[in-house]
This record gives sequence, structure tokens and C-alpha cells, in this order.
Amino acid sequence: MSVSRGPHCRSYWLTWTFCVIITVACESATPDSLKLVWLSNTSLTCNDGSRAGYYIRRGNNNHHWVVYLEGGGYCWDAASCGARWRRRPGLMSSSRWPRARRAPALLSSDPQANPLWHASNHVLLPYCSSDMWTGTRTLRHSNSSFAFAGRLIVRTVFDELLQLGLAGRLLLVGSSAGGTGVMFHADGARRSLRAHGIRVAAIADSGWFLDRPQKARRASSADNIARLGHSLWLGSPPTSCVREYRDKPWLCYFGYRLYPHIRTPLFVFQYLFDSAQLTAEGVRAPRTRAQWDAVHETGSAIRASLKNVRSTFAPACIAHGALARPEWLAINVSGVSLPRAISCWERRFSNGSRKERARCAPRRLVERCSWPQCNGSCPRLRDPRTGEEVALAALLQSFGLDVRGAAAAMGLDARALSRMSRAELLPLLAPHT
Repeated sequence: MSVSRGPHCRSYWLTWTFCVIITVACESATPDSLKLVWLSNTSLTCNDGSRAGYYIRRGNNNHHWVVYLEGGGYCWDAASCGARWRRRPGLMSSSRWPRARRAPALLSSDPQANPLWHASNHVLLPYCSSDMWTGTRTLRHSNSSFAFAGRLIVRTVFDELLQLGLAGRLLLVGSSAGGTGVMFHADGARRSLRAHGIRVAAIADSGWFLDRPQKARRASSADNIARLGHSLWLGSPPTSCVREYRDKPWLCYFGYRLYPHIRTPLFVFQYLFDSAQLTAEGVRAPRTRAQWDAVHETGSAIRASLKNVRSTFAPACIAHGALARPEWLAINVSGVSLPRAISCWERRFSNGSRKERARCAPRRLVERCSWPQCNGSCPRLRDPRTGEEVALAALLQSFGLDVRGAAAAMGLDARALSRMSRAELLPLLAPHT
């Protein structure tokens, strides 16, 4: 691969559908960049047979490692994989990977951008296997034109990190499909690294998908897509989950079904109105009351699915993916920021004192209000057709709130209320919704 002398960056702007994560890659190294390392095992490849690898930067804390699995959707049959290859080849090949990558927020070495792990060793696994990091199908043993070796790639990276001095504690983190991959790999990593004295914990960011029925006509069900993907990828979900769903092992791709089988400390971040989940159900750019009713149903289902999760952070937002974005510092539930909640969670299973743990935030922080975007720290919602921010008053009115009645109850003029900013409107509406 040729490398230009000056900066040569690529930005992938993904919509509010499957992988709403902005990734910026730069070929010129910067103080906050990570260096590309190719896997020594050349039989483990991206979908198209190009070499797999990872990006790494050593930090000041030799005993804490953060390993991040990128997301980016998936494909499950010849048609969907062919379409993915035509539209998003960068998610199936390493042929244009730069020698250095700018770090996403959670892997930044800047303490302002990353107050929790800026001094840690950072490892980024770019996603090019389209299989939620669970596939074991290599080109050598494939009847397909694509390989799906995500699970094998993750295991091999851990082996190589051990040779590089992996020690102490490892935090396995992933967003979207990478978040699902984290749940698949957490226990396996904990078992394999325990012999080396390494403690493992995991964070799943927006990887908690549900097998709810589609709203759109002619759409394949989530259950059927998972079944096809499991077969195509030669998927390998955790054995304990497969034992429960012996006849339908693909059900283990859904977070609420897999979670009871995970023994590794796991923190689940999940927007209650996850935009990827809504898209998977066929709800796109909701505008009518019926569409907003469907959004509410999804929110209720996600909320219910999290009821037994021991450590979770669930804002009532329409969004997808948080930890790779700079805005992750501002997201809060009930006044507790996401960084503070994660910090407290880490202290509980580390050697923090009882006094420190007593001052910590609750384990479970699930938004109390039941309507989308009621949290003032939510990422701004934009109309995917125009790119313009959706006014909160218009949003509330579209899913049934009587804005005029609410204004009258507060002694305000309805037109004045509709012109209020988000920061002004939310505190006023909260007691009335």
C-alpha cells in the first residue's frame, strides 16, 4: 500500500441505521494515533481474503489494556454480502487500511477526551469479517467467495498480545456488532487469560439486539437473518448458551438470550430507542403517530429486556453507539455521567475500598421517562432526509403530545413553547409527561 507524505484521511459517515459510528482513519501518524500490525497467521483474513490485523499504542500503564472491537453491521447470505461488497467494501477488506489510525474516543491518549483509560495500552480491531466477530469460516475451507473468521481473529490477537507483554487487567469493549462480539468473547478471553494472571472485564456498547418481528412488509425476520448468518459464518456462540438453544443456536446472537450465560463482569450500555434496532424492525425516519407508536413499543421491549442486567446504563435516546464518539463524556442518566458509571463499575470488581464503592453510582441506571429524546444529554436527532435537527416540540407533537395543552398547563403560549430550545423545553415538560 502506498502512503502519501502528507495527511490522507478517510471519513466514514454512516447513517442512523446499523453502525452510527464516525470513524476517521489517517495515514499520517499523530500523537494520538495507533500503529497497524498485521496478524502473523496469514490464513486468517478479512472477507475478501486480504490480511487481518489490529492497531496498537502502548500507554504508560503496563498493567491495563483496553481492546476495542469495531462494529459495522453484517451480512448473512449471498445477496446481502454482495450488496455489502458493492456499497461498503471498506468493511470487508483491509486493502486500504492506513498504517496509522486516529484513536476513537475511548482509545484516546488525551485525558480530556478519555478520562478513564488515557494511560492504558490501546488495541483497536478493525471490523472486516461481517460476522459479529463470531465466524470460523476461512477461505481455505470455504465454498463461499468470502471468509468469515471474526472469532478466530479475536483469539489470535489475544495470543499475539500475550507475546507483546499483555498483563494485569484487560477491558474488552465493543460497539454495535462489536458489542455483540464482546458478549461472545468475554468468557473465552477470561478463561484463556486467567492462566496468565490477567483479569478480564467487558463493556458491550449498543450490541444488545432483540429478535422482534419486522414492521415493514417483505422484510426478513431477525430470527431468520441470524439463522442464515450463523450457517454462513460457521458461527460459534458460547457453548453454555448453545446448550440451552440446542435446536436454534442462532438465538444466542441476541443479547438478552446470551446474557444469562456470561460469567465475566459485563457493563451493558444501550439506548432505549436504539436506532439500529428500529431500522432492523423496519422503522425508518418516523414521522406519523403510528410510526412513533412503533418506536415506543421498541423502547418498552428494550427496557424490559434489560431488567435482569446487573450493570447497565440506558438513556432514553434515539441513537446508536456511544463510546467511540466524543459525546460519550456528556451522556448521563439521572445526573450520573456515563464515565462516572463505568468508573464505579470498574471499582466494584477491582480492589477499590469499601468506602470508595459506597460513594459510587447505582449499578443500574435506566431512564425513568418513557418517551424518546426526553434526556437532555441525548445526541441531537436529525432528519435523515434533510440532515436538519428535528425540533423537540415538533418531535413530541409527532408522537402524540398535546403541545398546546402542555403549554396551557404551564401558563405559556403554544407558539412560544414551540420556539423554545431543547435546554429550555425539557425541564418544563418533564413534570407534564
